[in-house]
Amino acid sequence: MRAIKKAALLLCLYGAAVQAQADTAQATEQVDQDAAASVNVKGIRDPDWKPYSAMLKGVKRFEEKHALAPGAELRFILEPRRADIDMHAIALRLESDEAGTAIQLGERNIFSLPVGLGPLYEKAELTVNRKAGSVRWIPYIRSAATSDTIRRLGDLRLACEVHWAIDKDTLPFAMRTAMGALGGPCNFVSQKGTYSFAEGRRIKAATISFNGQSAPVPFSGASFTPPLREQDWSDDSVLELTFEND
Repeated sequence: MRAIKKAALLLCLYGAAVQAQADTAQATEQVDQDAAASVNVKGIRDPDWKPYSAMLKGVKRFEEKHALAPGAELRFILEPRRADIDMHAIALRLESDEAGTAIQLGERNIFSLPVGLGPLYEKAELTVNRKAGSVRWIPYIRSAATSDTIRRLGDLRLACEVHWAIDKDTLPFAMRTAMGALGGPCNFVSQKGTYSFAEGRRIKAATISFNGQSAPVPFSGASFTPPLREQDWSDDSVLELTFEND
């Protein structure tokens, strides 16, 4: 019971956002970007980073669970952890002791993770030119029918699976084991465990609908909590968000 309570508490804190496509650069521009990114990232003491190996676990999970959102591709988005974090001129690099390359960021700092780079990148790190703890590395999975106010439940389920695959090894062993035994945050068997998605603005209303049925979705401030584990709701169920000041 104590393990369940601890796992439920962590799940209440363990949230993510799911949010487009990276712009294409000319070859000559990319050379300049690579050089600038190298200087900018290395000029930050204690920069924010993610192990490349952990991100690849998310890629693997996406491939395993792709049926949840068959029309979506896997991308990621960098989001600020606090309102005072400047997200302009972000530079992202993949670095190892033997090699390094810049990763181009598109609109809203969305990017695609390069895969299949070979042994030179086995122990690489993704590094961004912001202080450690400044940004969130969030799966961005969107089917074609979605928008800024519309979400597809299968997309959200898959985003949760990818996020859990990436971050679970950062948790203490006992907590990770307890949460895994209870189904993990995306399929948690206790009603006390939830997984919320954060938005960049405050939510005024949230509903889910499918085949003529609808229901309210819990929300608080700028986050909402969809029914990920409730199989009565199809992957094709649609969540509609209404934001304040729209």
